[in-house]
Amino acid sequence: MKGLYLLLDGATILFPLLLSFDKKVAYVRQWKYIFMASLIVGIPFLVWDIVFTARGIWGFNPDYLVGVYFYNLPLEEVLFFLFVPFSCLFIYECTKAYIHQNYTKQLNKLIYSLLACYIVFIGVGSFFFPGDYSLAVILSSAFTLAVLIICRDRVRFLPLAFMISLLPFLLVNGVLTGGFTAEPIVWYNTGERLPFGIFTIPVEDVLYCFTLIGLNAAVYELLVYGTKPLEKELQE
Repeated sequence: MKGLYLLLDGATILFPLLLSFDKKVAYVRQWKYIFMASLIVGIPFLVWDIVFTARGIWGFNPDYLVGVYFYNLPLEEVLFFLFVPFSCLFIYECTKAYIHQNYTKQLNKLIYSLLACYIVFIGVGSFFFPGDYSLAVILSSAFTLAVLIICRDRVRFLPLAFMISLLPFLLVNGVLTGGFTAEPIVWYNTGERLPFGIFTIPVEDVLYCFTLIGLNAAVYELLVYGTKPLEKELQE
């Protein structure tokens, strides 16, 4: 189906866009910061994407695209780095608005520990099945985890928001990787990743998602609040 990837992009942003005017979350007030963070974080991700596409580490099925390209990336892939952070940071802001911060401390330790174990798991796997995609997500996610732990008081709602965001992310990624279509919209070179996944989704994509969301949240917080303590923000 031509344009299926673009429809997925639209579906990803639809509900956060419609719910941006909720008075308690007031997400619409943060739009400019969201897109600034998406641009700052998106640039290195786009470079990563362009290089990996050129090297054949992954690619895109033209049967599901509208046919507009930026370098070697389809328009839909470029929009992915705007729409996914927009939707995930909406979830992040909702957790800040509706979840009491006292519930996050122990949960964050658990989630960060699980993520560290997942990075080690991918690392051990890549020792036996070396691939550039595996190596890239190990390095990028380890860097992201370190940044978030250092800034943990400022981004204390991020781990829970990430776990919630992971569910729709995996659903969309399942469609992209061929879980519901005759052929995948996005294909992966099996020699550059571990030879197993979550249904049709490479196991590395969980860390890719974590890196994308985590860095967007960290940059977003810096743009909006600077170094102001979180407690002051929550009291306002």
